[in-house]
Amino acid sequence: MYSYVTYSVKLHNILMVLMEIGLVLELWIFFSRLTRSAGLKKIMRIGILFLMSFVLMCFFLNDHRYQLGENNHPSFLLKIPIWIFLTGMSLLIIYLCLLVRNEILACRKNISAWSVKETMDDVPCGVCVSDSCGHVVLSNKKMRELSRMLTGAPLQNYEDLKQVLDGNKSVQGVTRLSPEKGVLYLPNGTVWMFQNYMLAEEVEGYLQTVAFDITEIYFNSEKIRMKNEKLELLNQKLKKMYEQIDESIREQETLKMKMQVHDSLGCCLLTIRRMLEGNKEPDYMKNQLEILKQSVYILSGITQDDTEKQYEESIKHAEKLGVSVEIEGELCDEHQVALITDKAIRECVTNCIRHAHGRRVYVQSHKTHEGWKVCITNDGERPKEGSREGGGLSALREVVERDGGEMTTKFEPEFLLVLKLPFSETEE
Repeated sequence: MYSYVTYSVKLHNILMVLMEIGLVLELWIFFSRLTRSAGLKKIMRIGILFLMSFVLMCFFLNDHRYQLGENNHPSFLLKIPIWIFLTGMSLLIIYLCLLVRNEILACRKNISAWSVKETMDDVPCGVCVSDSCGHVVLSNKKMRELSRMLTGAPLQNYEDLKQVLDGNKSVQGVTRLSPEKGVLYLPNGTVWMFQNYMLAEEVEGYLQTVAFDITEIYFNSEKIRMKNEKLELLNQKLKKMYEQIDESIREQETLKMKMQVHDSLGCCLLTIRRMLEGNKEPDYMKNQLEILKQSVYILSGITQDDTEKQYEESIKHAEKLGVSVEIEGELCDEHQVALITDKAIRECVTNCIRHAHGRRVYVQSHKTHEGWKVCITNDGERPKEGSREGGGLSALREVVERDGGEMTTKFEPEFLLVLKLPFSETEE
């Protein structure tokens, strides 16, 4: 039976290569168990196996030299059959491969210092943990890159980085966009926000610094801010335009009303003149005089000396237009107050027909300690959202306020006009 010494040199080389592979695997397993603190027994077991393999490797080398003729090195494996070594090395390699596989699985399942370090290096934000003296305990790859851009040197002491973050040290190409929030514009065109947190419980006394990449958020917010400024300017221009439109519409309505009054007055006067020349019937002339009175009232605000007849004419005029006026309480008979109240009733009748498409106008009037209070509403449709005073109500407001009264209009949930008219000197 062939022994190791008497066998060929080629087989010696194969066995020594297998032994070297085994030694490498054993050494890797030893350091893996040592770094993840696998336990003293497991570490000693793989250490003893490594020493035994190393001694066996030395025996192989010694007998190899003995076979080459170096007789000053006696043989240790002369009587051991070669198949024992081949079988043992094969089983050892298989066993070590299984151990390597188990170590890889254990490293993936267990948390170790290396796994924490790899995880922190993979996160997109920068993380740095330092003690109270400024010594960096832990930092990831991204924070080291940011520190090199901010300080121009590797991150070794947090105080150097803190001076830049606090603004005590200026760096070329670095712009502080928000000193309160720690937002910096870096030379590579990115924007980062740095925040500090004091750790508690088991790691109390340590400072954690986190850097977030807010480049996209910052530039998008700047675009939104610029658009908001443009919208604000446009909104101011629209407000001015609306004010001008209101004035223009009011002027157009006033001009239209004046033209209608002018045409009505001219037509009535021409008709009366022809009636006088042609001796027309008195009833027909009386009708034309009534029309003339209405036109004069619109133009000057003076119709009847008798306030009761003035109210009656306004009610009759509303009925001709298809609207009934229901009055609750006592209407003032003093001339100026009655004139304003009558104008308000006529304006509300017009708005009821034109905008609310109603059939009834409700008037409540009663005397108070300060004067007269008149409330006017209708049964028409609710005003549209955003409704406000038109030209007629604005003109009525000017008359009311000029005489020392107050006028209030409400469009929600329904239209309501409230007039507070003071007593005249005669009433007082």
